[in-house]
Amino acid sequence: MELVSGKMTSKGQITIPKELRDKLGLREGDQFKFLIENDEVRIEPVKKKLLSQAIGRITTKEEINLEKIREVAHEEASKYILSEGLEHE
Repeated sequence: MELVSGKMTSKGQITIPKELRDKLGLREGDQFKFLIENDEVRIEPVKKKLLSQAIGRITTKEEINLEKIREVAHEEASKYILSEGLEHE
């Protein structure tokens, strides 16, 4: 187990030391989860699922038309908003 220390700012921000960022492959914008047990806090990066990982699982005999998918999604979202009486803010 390694011990690397850091310091919290007045805004509650903690800098992750560069050596840890490099070792763990962390980048700007990465998200973390905080696990609290007793008086200890464990910080873990949230694993992101990349679209490129999912694409390999999609199989179809037809060409995928992204514009049509967007159009259908927009229509369905509009129907939902109207049916729920929601308004655009």
